[in-house]
Amino acid sequence: MKIEQTLFLLLITLNLHALSLDEAIATAQKNSLDMKKLSMNIEIAKASIKEKQSSHFGRVDLLASYTHYNLPRTLTPLTPASIAGGAASIPTTQDMMVAGVSYRVDLFTGMSDTRSIEIADIQKSMAKNLQQISSEQLTYNVTTLYINILATNSKIEAQKEYVQALQRLYENIELKVKLEKLSKIDALKSLAELSRAKSNLTSLITNRDILKDTLATTMNVPSISKLEELSIEVKDFDTQFSQYEEKLMKTKKLEISRESIQKSIKQEQKASAMYYPKISFNGYYGQSAGVNDDTNPKSGDFNNEEVWQAGVDLKWNIFDFGKTSALNQKSKIAIMQAKLEKSKTKRELQRSLREALSKINLAISSYHSASVEHSLMQETQKIEQIRYDNGASDINDLLYTKARYQLANSAYITSKYDYQNTINYLNYLLEQGNKK
Repeated sequence: MKIEQTLFLLLITLNLHALSLDEAIATAQKNSLDMKKLSMNIEIAKASIKEKQSSHFGRVDLLASYTHYNLPRTLTPLTPASIAGGAASIPTTQDMMVAGVSYRVDLFTGMSDTRSIEIADIQKSMAKNLQQISSEQLTYNVTTLYINILATNSKIEAQKEYVQALQRLYENIELKVKLEKLSKIDALKSLAELSRAKSNLTSLITNRDILKDTLATTMNVPSISKLEELSIEVKDFDTQFSQYEEKLMKTKKLEISRESIQKSIKQEQKASAMYYPKISFNGYYGQSAGVNDDTNPKSGDFNNEEVWQAGVDLKWNIFDFGKTSALNQKSKIAIMQAKLEKSKTKRELQRSLREALSKINLAISSYHSASVEHSLMQETQKIEQIRYDNGASDINDLLYTKARYQLANSAYITSKYDYQNTINYLNYLLEQGNKK
């Protein structure tokens, strides 16, 4: 896979391959460091679930210790039965070694552990949804940059043609000035417009290079050389709000808001578990060993004793000076905040949807208007050129008409790509960009 990626980047660098939009999106999705970090968040959430589930089974610990006492100690606690045979028979040592295994498990925690698992599961779902939202955002960013580069390329080509036309006009006027058919002022005005057109061309090229660098950074590749053209067809679009509201309500953005509420509810339930008693089981098995001390009749003998125990503990907090009550109050406030945030997110998405649909309508209208103006200015430019050549108008009228045509041409180009960008934004809002 790395070899294929390297070859792909090499082809782009050498300008042997025109990068398609799908390739740009796929490369960005694969190389994005943010997407990799989000994938790690999902793995962290999975590990958290496993951690919480494991706590149900308790824990087993291996214990070992060595202790030196200033006075002799028995290996096990004394009982009447142990001293029945006489105190001299009881092993004592000042250097005690203990080794054993302990096991502890919670039998009842007021459902606190169960709530922890449910919270971790919600966090995993939220991490997945956030990854999908970020993927949609990345797709939208790449698509917008890609289309803006194509739009700028079209403007550059149109501006080049404009510069060439002005260059020919200037050369023609210069020739007529030399033949004393035109005044020097016509040549100067023509040259000024040519210089202005060249400056605009340089500005467009610079903007295009900035956009390409931004796209390369977004894709996490060294550079972008050539892009594949897109076929953009401006057509009527259904912009009724009701047609898209249902899809909007199913987006991951709102799903995360709903999950945030559920998470807050589970956290409140977990906090309420502190009102219940905690019951746990514990067990131990081991050996206590040591060498009899000097005071023991059997001094120097090594002895070991088996020790084991099993029990059930109960712990019930009956008063903590309001700590549990405060935690529950905080949890209830968090639920209310999550619900308010969901309402806010819903309103913002609805506003964005209305804005997106309005922009689509505006883009369609702008395209039709720009198309008509482009056609009219194209014919006007031809007529004005004929009038100027026949001496029926001056250089000011001709240059003004050419400038107006260039502006109309630029607006026409922009309107097509703006229309496509508005469609892409709608797809982004409805989280359908990755499906296109």
